[in-house]
Amino acid sequence: MTRGSNRITLVHVAEAAGVSLSTASHAFGVDKPISDATRARVLAAAADLGYEGPDPRARSLRSGRTDIIGVQVDDEAGRAFRDPVIIGILDGVSAALSASPTSVLLLPDSLPEERLRTLPVDGVVAAGCSPALGSLRAAMAKRSIPVVTAGNQVDDIGSVGVENRSATALLTGHLRALGHRSVGVVRLRHGDVEQARTAAALAAFPDAVVVISADSTIDEGFRAGGELLDANAPTAVIAQSDLLAAGVIRAAEARGLRVPEDLSVVGFDGVRIDGFDRVLTTIRQPIVEMGRRAAQAVLAAQEGAPLPTLALDVELVVGDTTGPAPQRS
Repeated sequence: MTRGSNRITLVHVAEAAGVSLSTASHAFGVDKPISDATRARVLAAAADLGYEGPDPRARSLRSGRTDIIGVQVDDEAGRAFRDPVIIGILDGVSAALSASPTSVLLLPDSLPEERLRTLPVDGVVAAGCSPALGSLRAAMAKRSIPVVTAGNQVDDIGSVGVENRSATALLTGHLRALGHRSVGVVRLRHGDVEQARTAAALAAFPDAVVVISADSTIDEGFRAGGELLDANAPTAVIAQSDLLAAGVIRAAEARGLRVPEDLSVVGFDGVRIDGFDRVLTTIRQPIVEMGRRAAQAVLAAQEGAPLPTLALDVELVVGDTTGPAPQRS
């Protein structure tokens, strides 16, 4: 056997097994036209030579596929991995891809358009509520690469999520049934999800005071909740995420308010928060399932399937953070 370098290639394997190059290539494929005995002989020769298989870059060039799905997340990785919603979506994506050769590439949502034009991906799951979603969709559309959102507002151009307006209406109905009329809202950053949830809150409580948070974190809930409570006297607060709700509760307790006796607080997401021992009244959305369905949709779109418009069911969870509206003179 003649070797031009120390690198073992499929040519060397074919020579050692006494077969043609195409037959050796078939031995590493699935459902290829080759007998079991020949496949075994080729694989044995490969093992003897220390050859691990064809270069995936060459396979990518032949197929036009990278076997990579991008997942768009917050440009600060640390913040993204502290968000239980993003973590849940990533868990779902991983579950959907576990039986396929497809890998995941995390994409910061701050990537400029020139980078988006050259990303080595076959499709993208946009996780959460990135303000850069429009730019991502526009860049991928030019390359005919499918994009499916997971956890954003449901639309007709590729999305798996929940109906945020009707979900928030479950929370407002719960608060109204408890007698609450003076309500504040701690709103997430700008975006379609926040607009839908805010519209539903204001439809039920037109005079509600709205404070905008800079991010979905407990610290921001504490800050925004404190701002709301210092300037107003609501009997209930609608926080647009569970993390914000936890911060609002801490802000209330820091001001000597009891939850729910003096102030009821609701959240949105239905996630577990480390170090938070209350049972939050919230909307539980199927976060992992959203990620799984979105990744499956991206894979299906590569085979010609239409992009989904899928709204999953939610559940109103009544915890110990809401109670009857206090009687105030």
